[in-house]
Amino acid sequence: MKKINVKGRILGILIVAFVTTNAFLIFLDEGEQVDRKSYINELSKTITYDLFEKMDTKAVFTSEETEPVYFNEDVGSFNEFLVEEGDTVSEGDDLYTYDVLNYYQEESRLESEVSRLEEEIDAIEDLIDEIESYRVPDPPDTNDNSSLFNNNSDTSDATPPSYVETEYMKEEKIAEQEAELAKQEAMLEMVEDQLDQLQDEGDRITVTSAFSGTVSEISEDLDAPLLTLESTNLVLEGTIPEQERKEIEEEMVVEIHVPELEYETTGTLTSVDDYPEEVEVHRSSRYPFKVSLENPSEELLAGYHADLKIITDDALGVVTAVEKALETEENLYAWVMNEEGILERRDIETGIEEQGLVEIISGLEDSEWLAVAPKDEFRNEAIFFTPLHTDDLRVRQMFKMERQSILTYGLLGILSR
Repeated sequence: MKKINVKGRILGILIVAFVTTNAFLIFLDEGEQVDRKSYINELSKTITYDLFEKMDTKAVFTSEETEPVYFNEDVGSFNEFLVEEGDTVSEGDDLYTYDVLNYYQEESRLESEVSRLEEEIDAIEDLIDEIESYRVPDPPDTNDNSSLFNNNSDTSDATPPSYVETEYMKEEKIAEQEAELAKQEAMLEMVEDQLDQLQDEGDRITVTSAFSGTVSEISEDLDAPLLTLESTNLVLEGTIPEQERKEIEEEMVVEIHVPELEYETTGTLTSVDDYPEEVEVHRSSRYPFKVSLENPSEELLAGYHADLKIITDDALGVVTAVEKALETEENLYAWVMNEEGILERRDIETGIEEQGLVEIISGLEDSEWLAVAPKDEFRNEAIFFTPLHTDDLRVRQMFKMERQSILTYGLLGILSR
């Protein structure tokens, strides 16, 4: 007959009773009088980082500027083209010739055009001088309570434009007028050349180009425009849906990738139209935009497509945390593993997000450890412990310690329990 192990059974019953009783006490512990610990096996550290909010879209390379060239049949009869499609021309290069019908009428027209262009050039030069002589006011003293911008106790909503921004706008305006001046001077040179030809030869005039670029189209039927010239400078053109129009504005930085060349660079959003291409009741409107490049690759050609990322917002040098370390109920919060070894629930405020990293506006500081998993172990003000990484232990050094030191640290560990 098999002998019954009474002691073993009693021991087993006692263990089950012990575990069950403790589990029941913890279940009834609404006041959290029982000291419980949290085992954290996945944690993450907050870091200082630069975050960017980006909008994905597409665009195509095209000429920065298109210049149509016209011929007025009232002033003469067309003779011949001096260029072909695809030819590259510079300012002053011959484009076509025509025969004058009425010498004196054409001479008067050209002289009037010369006078008009000279007046426009003088006006532009005066405007440039006026802009250059304008002195940008120094920024106001923010400590001066009598300042115009300090009439309200909260001055954050009434910040005046910065000195640097105003100076930049001044330089930008001067550059625009200088470009227009160069264009008008080229036109004047072209018209004066036609007038000289008329006065020297009397009946045939060669029209020259006031524009540098490529001949993209020629009208053999002499329909307007007679010629179309496109600049060799390239820009990106695209459209965005109406839902995203309010998110972008001029001067935003754009990341550019050209799959055809595996080429990457950056550009600037130079214009965003306020009016859509087309207006239809049952279709979303799309708004055109342009992106300029400072130093584009010589391999780029008009017609190449590009993937764009428009940087709509940024947060530079901010505290960030991984998204999975953040929790939300009514408010957003995180479980902080503080230096005292206590798990702390802390409310936070967040900003922009990029690739799983979230900007922390308030609630966390740099280099704080956050509990990530397991979530059922998260208890406020509980003592936490983490896995022991044996690879990091220097076992040999432990046994090289003096015997008295080992005994002292061992007793301290036992007494702390």
